[in-house]
Amino acid sequence: MTTENLNENNLCRLAKAIMLRHSVGYDESLRILGELRLHLVCDASIRDSSALQAALLTVVNCGKRAFHGGVSVSMPESVSCLLPWPQTPSLNEIVRSLGGVVIHQRPQSGEVLLIGPDPSPSASTDLRVLATGWRGGVIPADEIIAPPSGRDFATGGILAGALGVAKAFFRASGICVRAAHVASGASLWNPQTEWLAPDAEGPELAYLPKQLWLLGLGHLGQAAAWNVGLLPFADPSQVMIQLQDFDRVVEANVGAGLLCELQHIGRYKTRIVSDWLEARGISTRICERAFDVQTQRQEREPRIALCGFDSAAARRHIGDAGFDLVVECGLGSSLDDFDSLLLHTFPDASKTPQELWPDEVDKQWGVLPPKLIQEFRGSGECGILAETLARKAISTSFVGACAGAWMVAELLRGLHDGKRMEVLSQQLRNDDAVAAVPREEIYVHRVTRNGFVQARYASEFSELIHQR
Repeated sequence: MTTENLNENNLCRLAKAIMLRHSVGYDESLRILGELRLHLVCDASIRDSSALQAALLTVVNCGKRAFHGGVSVSMPESVSCLLPWPQTPSLNEIVRSLGGVVIHQRPQSGEVLLIGPDPSPSASTDLRVLATGWRGGVIPADEIIAPPSGRDFATGGILAGALGVAKAFFRASGICVRAAHVASGASLWNPQTEWLAPDAEGPELAYLPKQLWLLGLGHLGQAAAWNVGLLPFADPSQVMIQLQDFDRVVEANVGAGLLCELQHIGRYKTRIVSDWLEARGISTRICERAFDVQTQRQEREPRIALCGFDSAAARRHIGDAGFDLVVECGLGSSLDDFDSLLLHTFPDASKTPQELWPDEVDKQWGVLPPKLIQEFRGSGECGILAETLARKAISTSFVGACAGAWMVAELLRGLHDGKRMEVLSQQLRNDDAVAAVPREEIYVHRVTRNGFVQARYASEFSELIHQR
């Protein structure tokens, strides 16, 4: 793709970050992305950990969308998959199906992520991904840290995998080299504490949401579905997810949407997400219309919504649709903040959606660098298209995957008598702790009204591993 035939539907959003960071044109930014490669090394612990398996699959899925030179994986042979996956193929087969290339020898160049705590020989520039169900982080490989232990399910692994891709990408692309030099992570159970602290680990995962309403199925909504689809439901047929979006997939969506591939171009996003969930035994209901002031929850519809809208206009109405709980998340869009996420929960918050997103927000365009607009001008292109492309937000799958983990964790925390976070924010390139503002209430009452089902216990996973 070049500027000669570039438009809103095929723009690589991540290329814009390279353009701004290195002051290059669009074609050159694609060339730079095409040279980025990522290699993963899995130790034997990948056989026994759902969290590390989720980290691996998330890294492959996110990595191929950021490292255009390809993702390769070194891993043990014939690893049984512990995650919900159609026909339960080996983890090795799933890695290949997602676009990873399984090899035996470490390549001579590229970023390297080590999946798991095994202190095997590594280069000082390698990064190690560590995770349990409730927490995940990334450390320099030569740093000695006791790996976290605790409950085993996918969500913390997804968080860790997304963070690993982010750090590797920031260094490889030159956007933020320092991001890879400091250990960082987060606790999904207790966001206000350090991720390796004793109180960072949560309880046994016993309950999961019975129904949800996903509002908006762009890369945030797809990331939420990726997280939900990897949860250990004891009986997924008891679960129903309502999907609302009216857009079809375009080529530009493939770079950031975890469930989008080139063969999906032209299909409604609702159908793609439905396919992903129903392949795992979860029932879905599709609503292909815009969410607006007329949208109201009906008596038998989900009481909890996960919201991934990208416009203030849509967000203003989420507090008026009759939900008991809305977990809303937004992402940054510029070179300085596209790896930032900001999560809110409604209703009964300190501010309403109308107060947070007034009408004036939609009118704040900001100033664009003239050089960026010029770089988008192909031969004969009009200035209007060039400016439209320059205003498109930078977006990428690894930020969405991380945000999806936080959105789902908000529900898991509530179902297990944890704290509600009214506001939570994180920037992946920083080593600062997650910023979170709790709201005092008996959260479990609000969340359980939506219904819940049993989770498949860790002991059952242990038995499954023994049988295999």
